[in-house]
Amino acid sequence: METEIPWDRSRMEFKPVDMTVSHDGRMRFSAVLPSGESIRMEAHRHLGGGGQTPNPIDYLIASLGGCVGIKILLALSDHGVVPDGMTIAIHATRREAMPALFDRVHLTITLQADLDDDLIAGIIDQTITRFCPIAAMFAEVGEVTAEHRVVGR
Repeated sequence: METEIPWDRSRMEFKPVDMTVSHDGRMRFSAVLPSGESIRMEAHRHLGGGGQTPNPIDYLIASLGGCVGIKILLALSDHGVVPDGMTIAIHATRREAMPALFDRVHLTITLQADLDDDLIAGIIDQTITRFCPIAAMFAEVGEVTAEHRVVGR
């Protein structure tokens, strides 16, 4: 894979991430971000969580969708395109062996915009293979695929 990325250096994320995660009792935790914001999480219900707060896997999959969405919007803005809407549906399956890594992740990206199909296909390909580090990490252990739908304005 080519290591040079045709992306403005100001958009590249090379800084380390520091965070503190604390046990809040029972099967609940909170992560304090450098901004001071806090993210609450708990174990999945079958592992003793209460089902009131997202579990770490929920956040992982949500982070994938957020990362892909941000990178797509940035790339579209380079082409002067601001979509009226975007949704990213994610279907992820896991190995049935420990550790239960994700072996397949499929994203269905729906954009409401006037777009050239080849342009968005190229942006999505670059996003999931090079621009979104979360998608690239998933691809290291499994298959990441995407499809898109463009809905005219």
